[in-house]
Amino acid sequence: MDGLIVGKRDLESLRYTAETAYKTTEFWKEKFSNVDVEELTPEMLLSKIDSIFITPHDLYDIEKVWPTYIKNMEVFHVLSRTSGTTGKPKRIPYTIDDIKRGSRQLEAWASELMENAVVASFFPQLPSSSGFFVLGAFRYLGTKLRYVQIPIQYIQAEDLLIHELREIKPTSLFALTTSAYKLGFVLPDDIKADIQSLVIGGEPLTKELAKGILENFPNAVIVDLLGMSEDGLVGYRIVTKDRIDVPFKFPESLLVLKKTEDEYEEYYHVYVTKIMKETELTGLPIFNYKNWDLARVVNGKVMNILRSNDVISLGGAKLHIDQVMDIVHRYPFLVDFVIIYHPLSPGNPKPKAIIKVGYVGEKPSGIEDEIKSLIYEANNPVRYEVEEAKSSELVVEAVPAEKVREGLSQKPGKTKRIFIVGKDL
Repeated sequence: MDGLIVGKRDLESLRYTAETAYKTTEFWKEKFSNVDVEELTPEMLLSKIDSIFITPHDLYDIEKVWPTYIKNMEVFHVLSRTSGTTGKPKRIPYTIDDIKRGSRQLEAWASELMENAVVASFFPQLPSSSGFFVLGAFRYLGTKLRYVQIPIQYIQAEDLLIHELREIKPTSLFALTTSAYKLGFVLPDDIKADIQSLVIGGEPLTKELAKGILENFPNAVIVDLLGMSEDGLVGYRIVTKDRIDVPFKFPESLLVLKKTEDEYEEYYHVYVTKIMKETELTGLPIFNYKNWDLARVVNGKVMNILRSNDVISLGGAKLHIDQVMDIVHRYPFLVDFVIIYHPLSPGNPKPKAIIKVGYVGEKPSGIEDEIKSLIYEANNPVRYEVEEAKSSELVVEAVPAEKVREGLSQKPGKTKRIFIVGKDL
């Protein structure tokens, strides 16, 4: 099996978590039927990845995946509602022990960066998992901070936003990655100078995007989070001006990484296992959770995580969103982009990607050709499929920033980059 294992390798805790899941859920009793859970190892999770796993659609069958202590109301728990990107919203139960575990997931950086902080949070509120986990974990840790929830709509209302931030005087911002980037162009210098930390997530943080954020917030460091409803605050990395390209750490989760089937050497499928300490009961046991994320791995280290819908196919090539982000954000006058994707279909013999980049000020001459050339340089299979095989089309359009998302739907608290014709349009 061509794969890697990263994260928490505590055998005692892994086996306890597996044994508890085996005893309390129908799903894991079936999955572990041919495995001695008392001898379970990370290497076994890798070698048996085709039989021991769980997918987002499995989570709809709560009779099989919820533990008996959740179904029978034997412990206090909260149900979080996911956004429904897998077809319909999922209900994820969290126990007090999940919150305790969440506090361990953020403890390493929270104690150093968040003590006495004034936080302006643009994260979605309850019942979202990000709002629940972040607030619950800080509360459990007893971190001395002031947490202020800012209406997400204020990002679009500059005067209201600035007035609100002057009132609360934040030293830390919690926001989606793209929102943090955009705030760097909107906020006055005195407010940005007070920001000491930016806790971000929801989208890949490329080197160029990180540089752009840190240039606009001169006194800040970035905490780049990988979060998911099913496992909480899975991983993190601390990004500073002096250390831009740093790997993720996974303090309470085990990740099995399986090589993708294509020619892109750096990309791996991600399978997540939630690990609890002995006596703890999680609301949702997961082992090798196959949520279709991709990891970009360099020298055995996870440098970035992409969502499955952050990749499009152009013939036999794949265009990854992080490559486009890294190129677009090299230019300070380009502040946003989306991809309109026409997939292969009976009425469309060639897949087509239209990359719309948004500029501020005057339209830069030749920017479309320059971006296209850089994409070809970074991704030779895409160049081959478009320019030589003629199997696909790639178009770059530069438009004023306010026109990039015109007519495109956008959920509050989400940054959508790829819009698929026939599905989203």
